Amino acid sequence: MPGSANPYLNRVAIHDPAQFYGRRKEIARIFSRLGAGRPQSIAVVGDRRIGKSSLLNYLCAPEMRRRHLSRPEEYVFVFFDLQQRRRIRLEDFLDAWLTEIERGAELPPSGKRGFDGVHAALDRLRATHRKLIAVFDEFDILTSNRAFSADFFAFLRSLANNYEVAYVTSSGRDLQELCHADQIADSPFFNIFTNVYLRAFPDDEALDLIARPSEAAGVPLAPYAADIRRLSGNFPFYLQIACSIYFEQLQDGGSLDASAIEEAFDDEVRGHFRYLWERFSADERAVCQALSSDQPVAREHTYVFEDFKRAGYIAVEPDGRPRWFSSRFLPITQRPARSGATAGEQVSVPPTLELPLEGRLSLSESCAPAWPDGDVEPPARLGHFELLERLGGGGMGNVFLARDAKLGRKVAIKLLKARYVNQLETRQRFLREARMASNLNHPNIATLYEIGEADGAPYLVMEYVRGQTLAQRLREGGRFACPEVCRIGAQAAEGLAAAHAVGIVHRDIKPSNLQLDAQGNVRIIDFGLAKLAGDARAPLLFSDEHLQAVSDITESGVLVGTVTYMSPEQAANDAQATFASDVFSLGIVLYEMTTGRLPFEGKSYYEVLDAILHASPSPIRDWRPDAPPALVNAIGAALAKRQTDRPTAEALARLLRQAIHSPGARMS
Repeated sequence: MPGSANPYLNRVAIHDPAQFYGRRKEIARIFSRLGAGRPQSIAVVGDRRIGKSSLLNYLCAPEMRRRHLSRPEEYVFVFFDLQQRRRIRLEDFLDAWLTEIERGAELPPSGKRGFDGVHAALDRLRATHRKLIAVFDEFDILTSNRAFSADFFAFLRSLANNYEVAYVTSSGRDLQELCHADQIADSPFFNIFTNVYLRAFPDDEALDLIARPSEAAGVPLAPYAADIRRLSGNFPFYLQIACSIYFEQLQDGGSLDASAIEEAFDDEVRGHFRYLWERFSADERAVCQALSSDQPVAREHTYVFEDFKRAGYIAVEPDGRPRWFSSRFLPITQRPARSGATAGEQVSVPPTLELPLEGRLSLSESCAPAWPDGDVEPPARLGHFELLERLGGGGMGNVFLARDAKLGRKVAIKLLKARYVNQLETRQRFLREARMASNLNHPNIATLYEIGEADGAPYLVMEYVRGQTLAQRLREGGRFACPEVCRIGAQAAEGLAAAHAVGIVHRDIKPSNLQLDAQGNVRIIDFGLAKLAGDARAPLLFSDEHLQAVSDITESGVLVGTVTYMSPEQAANDAQATFASDVFSLGIVLYEMTTGRLPFEGKSYYEVLDAILHASPSPIRDWRPDAPPALVNAIGAALAKRQTDRPTAEALARLLRQAIHSPGARMS
């Protein structure tokens, strides 16, 4: 039998109210404002990973309305997630928001659109004596978007003045600090908000999160609460990570390994801690280091000390001594940068998070025969997800198209195969991939929505991207127009830059892992081979047995797809695949999109590897005379043999954006 289901696996927004812990005071305050005679607007403010999205989802749950509002039937809560809509246009926003209002209020479409359509919907709500609570996750995406002028925010203010309308927003900082123009920041719209700040949990809520889920799952963690909080502080995200690690070590009667706990915790929080440290001011860093070395805080830094204490970054020992919230914060953030890191980049050496080659899954793979290798057919439902069809799979798992019954949207679910459920190492690798993917939140990376477990089998709920992969487009239509190469390439590079920013190397960038949505925007998918940068202990990409197997099937000239997109360091079987490796692979994709050909070819597997290591690709203009020089230069830079000669993913994105407007690009 598999071990007890780990209740701390989720690293993304919580949708099930039963899994939501804490925030009792904040919830009471918010509902008291919303339940006033005329509902009042609330701005939820807090750092990333503090639980803003989870709180908004909790507020929108029907059972919470019934619990906290005296007349819940009078309220229509409309949740609008802006996280994946960073470039949304005003017209598209109004149409999408109107659709959500009509769906949430069960109103038939009026036929009107834009501002008039919103007014018409609110008129119908008023006629039925109902109030609209418009919930916007990451509202600063609108305040910082130049497509939304002062007139738009005046329109939102007028709705609150003339109808029973209130807004609940989330943002990383006060909304007025995140406006793209002073005219927007000065808008009277922001005067209608009361700020609710999310900080670390109070002690009782932190202990509740440690004790209750673990007790219910049969692996009580309350006896280890002090050690867990020394790792994580009272921040819910870090608490969940620490609890998950303790749970995994203790389940099935296991014992605790302190060094393994610290190592696993470091793996998951490294990117978050560095992100935090890099945004600290000099005064804030000085306070952190003083506390960590048991030195007194300088008088001029007292204000920082008090701010940190309110936010939860400073914990107080029973004897009254202050300490930094996590014992692992400075060991992670102050570790020397790895050799070859770019300026300001600090990447340490974590244990490998690699999945085996047979574990690679892509949402775009064609359907294989149902339930190969005698695997057990999955259930028709997983919680509130209804499985519709199998999209693809690999040696370790299957991917299904599913419908989220709660939110009424289609998702992709990656489910570990039944025969691996009892293999602890495989299950942990599967979940480690999920944890890495949960660190990524970018419009050009397919989003991981949820991590769950059914009958002991873990599964991932991911964004379902309608459309086709670059591989399918290349097969059907050949090479791309040069402006499209620049636009799609820049988006892919920006997605990679986001992964690299939290220390993740994808290691398998190729056309089949770049999905185009219905609007032609790209999403990076399949982080099954990903690992954290600088991992000296990662196993070789291919074992001797695998090389022999591939050699046997490729000597006739049939090439394995991934091989043709390898970087020189991967082709040399170097375990140190880095951010620059992803850039090289993307350069191969860009070359193929531009010319319709691969830059490195051969009659066998080994000939391709040799070409990647030693050959120069044919000049792009031999195949594409109209290619603008700026695009040719960008691809050439990405395909530099030496890693140090390649641009970063962020720099490559800039080069490609500039190439869109370069001479000759528009005529391609």
